[in-house]
Amino acid sequence: MPKKEDISKFKQIIDKLPEDKKQLLYKRLRSMPENEREAFISDYIKKYYRDNKKPAEKNFSLSIILGFLVALVIIGSCYFIYVFNKPKVDDKFNEMLGMPPSETIDTSPNTDSIMGPEPMHFPTDTPTPAPATPSPSPVPLQSEHPDLSGLVIVIDPGHQQNPNTELEESIPGTTAQKERATSGAVGVNVGTREYELTLRYSLILKDYLEGCGAKVILTRTENDVDISNIERAEIALENDADYFIRIHADSAPDGDIRGVKVYVPSTGKYASGAESSGEALADAVAEAIGSESLGAVQSNMYTGLNHADSIRSYQLVIGYLSNGEDEALLNQEGTPYDVAVAVSEFLAE
Repeated sequence: MPKKEDISKFKQIIDKLPEDKKQLLYKRLRSMPENEREAFISDYIKKYYRDNKKPAEKNFSLSIILGFLVALVIIGSCYFIYVFNKPKVDDKFNEMLGMPPSETIDTSPNTDSIMGPEPMHFPTDTPTPAPATPSPSPVPLQSEHPDLSGLVIVIDPGHQQNPNTELEESIPGTTAQKERATSGAVGVNVGTREYELTLRYSLILKDYLEGCGAKVILTRTENDVDISNIERAEIALENDADYFIRIHADSAPDGDIRGVKVYVPSTGKYASGAESSGEALADAVAEAIGSESLGAVQSNMYTGLNHADSIRSYQLVIGYLSNGEDEALLNQEGTPYDVAVAVSEFLAE
């Protein structure tokens, strides 16, 4: 990873570039493997300061062209390496630019984000969710469980078995785009699949909340589905949900990061109190499972939250599969039940 001072210099240089060159450079960097990116940034900084200390030369344009050709050769030779390591590389790049991992840059106008080409709009047919498959065994209720009668809750088990890399509108009314659906993180020790873990937790959470009197709908009850993030949000909207809870288990660039984190929309009807409410959810779940609360973050980087910001929406990260301790905790038999109890008590407040 490039040194912090190199990143700072690089950002200062980029701010001076024309917009078209800036976006072209960002696009090239995003496609470049991490090990090549560091060298490219370092060389770019050296070349910039060297060229600005001497008069312009006749072969300046040729040098630029040659530099682009070299970059293209590097990108081409490392293409397949990047494809097979795309999630980790993207997370590292986002971390360098100060963004949360596993998120796509906002490409809406009048921002300093990494811009892509004009969006291609893909049709989205909102699926009708199938009846939920019951959990393997009845989920017992706490003797003093809350009464959630009258609440409609839509639970979204994050990700799915097979990714859909077509793009869809990430932020309503902008050119920002993200992939329709991904398969999620993979555990660092035993290879836990996020899409399997989130469904298991969601089924138990559904049964527990129904036991408390709530009406609960799952966006999916199987792993082998194709439901985009917009379509998941639309299921919550069409069912006039009081709460939309998205269950995730993320991967972080730093393997030491662990704990419970909640993302909430930065726009919509409940934006003003969303961060404090999300922090309360993170605290409740962390305490229940014996983990650490990482609080809440308001963000417009998640498609499912952005398209459901007219209702109370939460993306609950129950832990990080990139951390061995979290992976082990999330695979313990009692952890899903403890999460369900904590969520029910949060909803009753």
